[in-house]
This record gives sequence, structure tokens and C-alpha cells, in this order.
Amino acid sequence: MTSKSGKNIFIASVSPEMSRYKENLITELQNNGFVVGPKEDDFGDTDNMLELLEQYDIAIHILSDNETIHTPASSRGEEQQILSSVQHYIGRKLFSDSAEELFKIFAWHPKSRNETIFEEERLSPHLRKIQQMEEVELLRTSYEDFKYHLIKSLEQSNPGSTDELFIKGDNNQSIYFLFDAPDSKEAATYIDYLKRRGYIVYMPQFEGDLIDIRQMHNTYLKKFDLAIIFANSASTNWVNMKIMDILKSPGLGREKEIAGKAVFMPLQKAKMCPLVQRGFEVIEYNEDDSEDQIDAFLSKNLH
Repeated sequence: MTSKSGKNIFIASVSPEMSRYKENLITELQNNGFVVGPKEDDFGDTDNMLELLEQYDIAIHILSDNETIHTPASSRGEEQQILSSVQHYIGRKLFSDSAEELFKIFAWHPKSRNETIFEEERLSPHLRKIQQMEEVELLRTSYEDFKYHLIKSLEQSNPGSTDELFIKGDNNQSIYFLFDAPDSKEAATYIDYLKRRGYIVYMPQFEGDLIDIRQMHNTYLKKFDLAIIFANSASTNWVNMKIMDILKSPGLGREKEIAGKAVFMPLQKAKMCPLVQRGFEVIEYNEDDSEDQIDAFLSKNLH
């Protein structure tokens, strides 16, 4: 079992009401090149979980929502899984000479609609116990913020290729690579190349709750360094909407300037999208020269 990123991720079992978050997270992590497991039928008793964890570098625990009624037994189940992860962490730490080799544990609990983040007095005893575990990084945020923080943390722990010929940005620069479903296959060529180059690549989601998808899109609009719209087959209406989203992104609370913006599309189609004149470089898609096209764009915009 080998991940492109070198990181294999264990996601613990979840309560039924949290399963949609787990499924969405699995898809997102796999899209970012991580190996994710295990299969649900691999779970058994605690000893079996400890054996499974030997195959992984990171454990993620998705905890039940405070607003969802669940039994003390389900809370104990969550605690037992986290305790198994902690036990594995301690065991690996005893035999590791490098901090980079340490097992990492993330836990996420959804922020209640009725509280501010980290409002301690509202924490249940169950959650307080987990929060006190120094080995566990517990986040109480929106799901979108948790997912962004998690992927950013995992990408930073994997610096990627060290080939000096690569044009790599400073400070883990990120690229929001936007494409519509009909262009998924062609877009994958560029995305795979960018990931091999060590860039953090954000991609659109096509499955899941529509509100979650839109919120994640807005999160990416606030965080990216460079934006690339790939639209070989997508409609001009779709292109215009994405251009507008990028142009409006400074109003979402961006903390840095946009380093560069490009649209990969047929030149004839570009004439039907007047908004590209607002600072977007138009690049005609050429499958045979895809890597050269990306390099030319990056070299112009990364300093």
C-alpha cells in the first residue's frame, strides 16, 4: 500500500449521522494522492485496530455532533478508537529517532450552531477527555475549515519533489485548478503534473451536499495563490461564472494578492468571455504540450 504523497491515512469508523462527512473526506484525500483506509469490514476489536494502524501514518477521527442524540455507548466507542490511536502513537514514538516518522492523530468535532469556536463551557465530558489528550490534534470548526486545515497540514509534511529544475513557489504556494465534469479527464493531466512538482492543488467537488460544495469553493477562493480555469469542453456560461468568482474573491477576505490567473480554453470560445480581459491569461489547450504550457504560465507569475 503506497501513497503518491508517501502518507497512508486511517479513518476511524463513524456514527451513521457522520458518515457523509467521512465519505466526502475519503474522496477529497484520494483526489490529493493519499491512500485511505481501512475497509469497514476490517474493523474488529481494539487489538485488531492496533494491528491495522501499523499500516498507516495518520489517523483521523470524526466525532459525533453535540446536537445529535447519541448513546453513551457510542461516545465510549469513539474514545476507544482514539485511545487505540494514542497507544499506537506512543509505541511508535518509543522506536522512532525522527519527529517526521511520528504517527499523527487528528480529530474533528463540528462546531455547534449555538456556540462560538472553542467555547469551553459547552463541551461534554466526552469531548473534554479527548481534548486533554496531548497526542491528538482536536479541531472544533466547520467541516470546510477542518478539511482545509487537514490537507494543508498533510501537504506541508510532504515537501514533494526536490528536482532543482522544477519551478516551485515559495511557502507552499497553492493552485486552484477549476474544471467542469466534462473536462475531468483532460484536466487530470495538468493536476497530476502540478502535484508531482510539489504544488498544493485545490480541485472542485462534484459530489456531496450542495451547501458543503459551495462552502468549500469559497474556502479555496480565499486561500489560493494562482487560479487556473480549464475549459476545453465546458460552456462559456460556466467559464464566465468561474471568472466572476475569482474576480470577487478579494471580497471574501483574502489575506494575500492573487499571483496569477489563467484560462485554458479554445481561442474562439475565449472571444465569447469578455471577462477574461480582467487580468486573465488565455492559453489554448494543447494536450501534447500540456507540461510546457503550465511551466510557461508558472514562470511568468511565480517570483
